[in-house]
Amino acid sequence: MSENPRPPGRTASLISPEAFARILDLADDAIVSVDKDQRIILFNQGAEKIFGYALDEVEGKPLDMLLPQRLAQAHRRELNQFAGTPESARRMGERREILGRRKDGSEFPAEASISKVVVDGRPMFTAILRDVTQRSLAEDRVRASLREKEALLKEIHHRVKNNLQVVSSLLGLQSRGAADPYLRRAFLESQNRIHSMALLHESLYQSGDLSQIDFPVYVRELTDHLCRSYGVGDRIRLETSLDPMRLTIDTAMPCGLIINELVSNSLKYAFPDERRGRVVIELREREGGMAELTIADDGIGLPPDIDVEKTRSLGLRLVRSLAQQLGSPAEFSSQSGTSVRILFHPASSPVKV
Repeated sequence: MSENPRPPGRTASLISPEAFARILDLADDAIVSVDKDQRIILFNQGAEKIFGYALDEVEGKPLDMLLPQRLAQAHRRELNQFAGTPESARRMGERREILGRRKDGSEFPAEASISKVVVDGRPMFTAILRDVTQRSLAEDRVRASLREKEALLKEIHHRVKNNLQVVSSLLGLQSRGAADPYLRRAFLESQNRIHSMALLHESLYQSGDLSQIDFPVYVRELTDHLCRSYGVGDRIRLETSLDPMRLTIDTAMPCGLIINELVSNSLKYAFPDERRGRVVIELREREGGMAELTIADDGIGLPPDIDVEKTRSLGLRLVRSLAQQLGSPAEFSSQSGTSVRILFHPASSPVKV
């Protein structure tokens, strides 16, 4: 059954003009009407409470007296523009706060809407204002609290990064006293793992978003460090092809450590006898909100007798464990080099194992 549109003024006709005026007068919000010259012709009790004026102090006076002087011209211009439109009502900015001025000269934020009607052939404009001072103060307190928490989180990430760098430096000092090349290499590998974690905290510290990391930027910084660390120069070309992606630290950490292990292995073992080659890192968005991470090289490949599921190599065991944290097995391939593929959901938290 279709609804019949309500005739204009139907509600008003059900009550007397005196009762209707009384209802308007008792409203908590300020209701202020002006004529075409923007002089005040209606000023309810709510307006008296909010602005501090009595009706006889404002009646017939310009609307400008209720506005900060610096904003009065802009308000006049907005009202004139509204008068020339076919609209009958509008918000003065969707949830936008305007400023009112009280009798004592103090200013206050308000939400406002404006409407227009024609009475006896003359236009009349009515503004309904709500004082939102307390809400604005509460919002300011929330914003201040958020800024404090953001500063604290930044400081935490900065300190964690500094502490990890101290640990890395201690490992470096310890490695200098080790005569065994295998032991020195183990120290270097541990340093690089710690650096990959410190770099994540540094990225969050420098980022405007403390919840997510620009992962392609992080990967490029990490791989540049690894190339310098292993001194490969231009003998091994490292290439990245990375879709734009932002990851939480819980997802970025295992991904970063996986990249660290696999790129390190490629730089150390894939190109013996000063061979030249390349290492490629790809990060792709896939269907269903998934992401695919691939690290591949065109080196000599994995030894034919190695079983990646049973190897005692710490690096490969770490890769398998970290991939499980991401909820996906690491798929190894050793044709024309070595390739490792991991499919994971970047938006979900890692699976705890």
